[in-house]
Amino acid sequence: MRRFVSAFWFAVRSSMQNFRRNLGVSLAGVCTMGLILVLVGALALGTHLLTNVLHDQESRASKLKIYIQDGVSLAAIVNLQHQLQTDTRVHAVAFENKDQAFQEAASKGTDIATAVTALGSNPLPASLNVDVKQLRYLVQLDQVARTNPIVDSTQPTDYNPDVTPKIQAAINIIEGVVGFVSLMLLVVSLVIIMNTIRTAVYARRTEIEIMKLVGATDWFVRWPFLLEGIFGGVLGAILAGLVVLGVYRLVVSLTSGALFAIPFDGLFTLVVLSGLFVGGAIIGALGSYLGVRRFLAA
Repeated sequence: MRRFVSAFWFAVRSSMQNFRRNLGVSLAGVCTMGLILVLVGALALGTHLLTNVLHDQESRASKLKIYIQDGVSLAAIVNLQHQLQTDTRVHAVAFENKDQAFQEAASKGTDIATAVTALGSNPLPASLNVDVKQLRYLVQLDQVARTNPIVDSTQPTDYNPDVTPKIQAAINIIEGVVGFVSLMLLVVSLVIIMNTIRTAVYARRTEIEIMKLVGATDWFVRWPFLLEGIFGGVLGAILAGLVVLGVYRLVVSLTSGALFAIPFDGLFTLVVLSGLFVGGAIIGALGSYLGVRRFLAA
């Protein structure tokens, strides 16, 4: 146990010495790593916020109003409602009578009250409000509604074929692009930390050869460089986390009270910062391992 502790402290001291000896190269690597992690963190937060907005629009768009003809019996409406409720594509179905439709339209600030007064009757139809599980089911349920005899033939539903596919396509594109860009940034950061460690190893190649000649194992030589890589990765992650958190809070503050105000998501922010910390340590260790392997194999 004492031998292990001594070896561990030797590795820690050597890693700090390596970092100080190659301070310029090490700081350049940390700053570059930090910049890449800033981009990754900002990308993750921005994507999360944008996806939330799109999913909010998706949840609003995934509601279908099926307009019922005037004079239809309540039994026929209940029958259609039950048919829709048992459909696996549907979350829930709620009946809205003509009076409720009038109240909803009036609450939105429309001139429906004036129109009702002029006509002497309520022209708005009753409807079945369908909450659909996925956007792609809207067009299918719209077609089902149009074939039902109790549905208003003039305007069967409020389905808009132009809006729904655009929202779904935007979500798919954003998720794909973010995944690809994040992967590329992580690969770049791995290459950078690997080259930084290679530079440090090359500067100490003579010392490494002497250590191997006196019997040092590959792992005894490798550990200081691994710890140096982890230290650089964690330091870069801390800097990146501070920048991302600061910019995020600034954006939240600037948009407070605006029409498209950005809320502060503390839980997701903690996940992103933790991910940056762990990711920086893993990438630093992996880059160091790959950087030093070539010289130890020689």
